This record gives sequence, C-alpha cells and structure tokens, in this order.
Amino acid sequence: MSSQNPVYSPLSLGETNISQQKHPSKKSTALALVGTLVIFSTVSLAIFGGFSNDDSDDNFGIAHVPYHKTLTTQNESIQLGNRFKNRYFEFKYEIVRGNYSHTNEDELAVKPFIVRNIERHSDGEPYDVYLHKIKPDEEGMIYWKFNLKATDKVVKTLVIRMIGINQTLNEGGKAEACLETFENCTEIPVDEDLIIDMPRADTLFLGVKLYKNIKIFRKAERCVRCSGLLSGFSVKAYWVSTQDHLLNISSTFHDDSGRVFALSPKTGENYAKFTYNFINNLYSHTEPDGSPVRLFDFNGLERVEDYTENTVFLRRKNPKEKGNIRWALNLRIDGKYVEKVVIGIIGIEEIANRGGTARACWNVLYNCIDIPIDGTFTLQNNVVDLSLDIELDEDIQIFRTKLDDEGSLENVSVEVYWRGQRENN
Repeated sequence: MSSQNPVYSPLSLGETNISQQKHPSKKSTALALVGTLVIFSTVSLAIFGGFSNDDSDDNFGIAHVPYHKTLTTQNESIQLGNRFKNRYFEFKYEIVRGNYSHTNEDELAVKPFIVRNIERHSDGEPYDVYLHKIKPDEEGMIYWKFNLKATDKVVKTLVIRMIGINQTLNEGGKAEACLETFENCTEIPVDEDLIIDMPRADTLFLGVKLYKNIKIFRKAERCVRCSGLLSGFSVKAYWVSTQDHLLNISSTFHDDSGRVFALSPKTGENYAKFTYNFINNLYSHTEPDGSPVRLFDFNGLERVEDYTENTVFLRRKNPKEKGNIRWALNLRIDGKYVEKVVIGIIGIEEIANRGGTARACWNVLYNCIDIPIDGTFTLQNNVVDLSLDIELDEDIQIFRTKLDDEGSLENVSVEVYWRGQRENN
C-alpha cells in the first residue's frame, strides 16, 4: 500500500489483410490521410471525465458551420473485459461526442484499427455528426479490433449492435463482424442485434465498408429500442469460466441494511478507529445493544467463496446490473468537534478504468471525493456525517482475498480524531 496520504479540505494501414470488395460502379479504395482524432465535447469534463475520447476540437459539431476531421488509428486490440474475472462486459462508441466507454490498457484513448477514406463530419447543424467518405467516388472503410483472449475463461456470446447504418442498405455499404480474419465475416443487420454464440476466436474485427456516398452512425437514425445508445455501436461480451468452480454464494450475508452507525471514542479519549474485515465479515465495533453493525445500503451484490481458487470476493449478483455497498457513520459528539478523519479502503483495484467508483461523502450528499485505491486520505474540519459508497459499474470483483488468509486485513478503516468544542468568539 502506498504511504501517501492526501489531505482534502471541505499501422501502418497498408499492411492489413482485410479483403477489399469493389463496388461495380466505384473506383478502388484509396488510402485516406491520417490526421488528428477529434473530441466532441458539449458538456463539462466533470460529467464525461474518464471516457476515452476522440482528439477533436471542443466545438466540433456545435458551431453552425460544416466541420470535419480525419481519424487516426491504433495497432493494439481493444480489451473486452478479459483482464479481470468479468462475466459480462460492454464496450460502446458514441459518435456525437466521440466517446468510447473505455480506454486502452495503457489508459490512452481508443482508436480504430483501420481507417481508409473515412472522416468524422458535421454539416453544421448542432449534434448532426456522422462518418462519411472523404473522396465520394472511392470506397471507404473503418474497422475496430478487439481481443477475445483471456486466462481461464472464454467468450460464450457476443451481442453486437450498430446504430445509424440504415444507408448501407441497397448496396450503399456493408457493416460486418469478422472473427480472426477478414475472410470470416457476418453482416450486421440494420436495427437488430447480431448474436454470435461461442465465437471460438481470439480476435474480433468490427467495421463498415462504404460503397456509395453515404453517411453512417448519424444520431438522426436513432434506434428507439437501443438502451440509450444514440449512435455508433456497442459490443457486449458474455464470458464463462473454463474451469469447474466449487462456489458458496450468499447475497444475504448483510441483512437489515439502512442503519447509520454512531461512532464515538471510549470515555476520556478523543480517538476511535472503525474497521471492517471482509473475509471474516467482522467489524471492530458493535451496536449499543451488542448486535452486529449493519450496512446502510447493500444492493445487487453477492459474496462468493470460490473453493477452487481458494478466494473470497464481492461481485455483482447479476453481471449486467449495477450493485453497491455503503456504510454510513454519525460522528457527532456533544462538547466535541471532529478535527480530522483518515479513511482507507483496500481491495478495490478493479474499479480503475471505469470498473466502478468508490466515494466518500460528508455532511451533505453532494460533498464527495473519490477514494484512492492504493492508500489513505484525510478529511479535515468538522465532519459530522460520513458515508462510504462503492458502486460496481462493471462485472468486477472487490475485496478479493485468499480464504486461508489468517491476517486481520482491514478492507475498510476510518480513523476519527475529535477535539474539545471550539469557543465562540
């Protein structure tokens, strides 16, 4: 664990093996110039921070003037949730704001694998952003590359949806998903999911060829049944383990949630430390009546003891639905005020790269900060109400520990220092 304690006060594109289909009425495809990828940003970074974005100008698609940018590429594959123990993972690209739902493993922005004669363009109307050909008389194409390899698990099902490819109909173009090579492709239907069961491949190529001078991924061609995706595409991967695991699963190991725990020091002292040990499900304190401490909120999560891997962890109960766990503490004591609070949570490394969030809020719900995954942090001034909330945005695992670990691991710790009440001047 880091010793830092922050303090807070209130391809070369010519080397690909993609088959190039020539449209009878069009010339062969030309290599498009590769420029700078663009960000489309209409709202504050506080709302969309953490997404992987195109490297575009902030005013792209906003000003009432035509605007366009050429797309850049990357050789590395996009990861589809194969780094951790995910059972479900969804990757999205939204054309209007240029948002990818995730970054690459190095945390740099995701880019297409192949771009030929394609640019991202706006006609000048607000939010009217799409992809089209730079040279209308030549074929264009854009493809993304995904990695389907993982240790001890395989992809059971891929569900692929593209929004705004209506103009590919009538030989305007073709949207397709290709497994392993560009010779093994399946066409993606318009306004429907493409479902691929047991793909048995290490690589997925996903893309569109433009034969005619058409526009793709336009928001105007939205799908009303597409779960909030306005334009672009989504790839959902459902993973299954290649090993038989002996599991003990419980979603009720924390009953009777909704309580706020009143933390106070021993008589004559001005310090108290509240801790939680996940492997043993033990707290440092009990309620005044001797009953166990209860969570303030516990939704959509389950505790899993994996006897095959000798581990215990917390994960989503339904891999497709979010879940959260929250503690709430009351630090009010008559005649005293809180000088500082030192908070640490360990075992939440997988929340990085948008796997989830861990936040501490004090006094009011909107007064919150992110909890670091590798150290402690300090709140100063008079904290009277404190909540610690961990939300799993993806199918990740937290508090993962060896079952035979006999150490007193403090997954959650809150140290509170009080002082005598300030005198009014």
